[in-house]
Amino acid sequence: MSNYTSSVLPDITHESSSFSSSRIDAVGMQGIALPLTILDSKGTVIASTAKANVTVSLDDPHAKGIHMSRLYNLLQEHLSNKVLGNIQLSELMDALVSSQAGLSTSATLSMQFTLTVSRPALISKTAGYQHYDAALTLKNDGGKIRTQLCISIPYSSTCPCSASLSRQALAEAFQAQFENKPLDTNVVSEWLASKQASIATAHAQRSFAHITLNLMESTIPDFVDIIDLAENTLATPLQTAVKREDEQEFARRNAQNLMFVEDAVRRLHDALSTYSHATYFHVKVEHQESLHAHDAVAEISGAINSH
Repeated sequence: MSNYTSSVLPDITHESSSFSSSRIDAVGMQGIALPLTILDSKGTVIASTAKANVTVSLDDPHAKGIHMSRLYNLLQEHLSNKVLGNIQLSELMDALVSSQAGLSTSATLSMQFTLTVSRPALISKTAGYQHYDAALTLKNDGGKIRTQLCISIPYSSTCPCSASLSRQALAEAFQAQFENKPLDTNVVSEWLASKQASIATAHAQRSFAHITLNLMESTIPDFVDIIDLAENTLATPLQTAVKREDEQEFARRNAQNLMFVEDAVRRLHDALSTYSHATYFHVKVEHQESLHAHDAVAEISGAINSH
């Protein structure tokens, strides 16, 4: 038999640091895998995995370090395989601080995930899944919790200048084709529908709206509501499964919603200015040019009037 006698394992957290005594703003872990569950308003799962970063402050300048494993265990306890909710996150942020037994007064949690949302086609009854990259960051500073949401929404944008030049090219071709000829509606319509009338095409580009919202305290919004708000505002969302009528409608919407980056960012500014679940927003749009090898970008921000 072994003569080994069990004893309390050592905890060197409260030992004095062998280096200079300094307060540390943030110490913790990053890239923690979590089977996180996020639901939309209809109860459909729109995200089921996440990568989390969690840190706390080390306010005691003489302490060697924090209780690292306690942070990990608290994330598993509060978030693993559970539906994300306001009360749950508030309790977690308080627990992260209190778990350090007086060593910390603040905590930060950041989670990155992909929202997988079913999106309908524009005309037909076809539907498919679109993904949206998102991040949720919570900060507990002395018991006050602040929440920030970032979400990236793809869309299509057609250059107004390119569209104007295309129309001019078509007008010149039309004049050359029918100058000094009697105009017959059927003949003109047939010509416009033929390859001969494909004189020039306005260039469009895949674009992104990166939206950041400072949310009301402990408020977790309906993510799909935000996506709907942005896509309805821009009017040219990227499509998933489509039929020919959907593709034609997509082309029509692009022609009716010609946008420079300035136009897109101003539209989103006006739409988000009255979003009642947040206090502040920042938007960056990028149009990934098909004409140039570089992209066009614009940014705008503002306070939100919730009244």
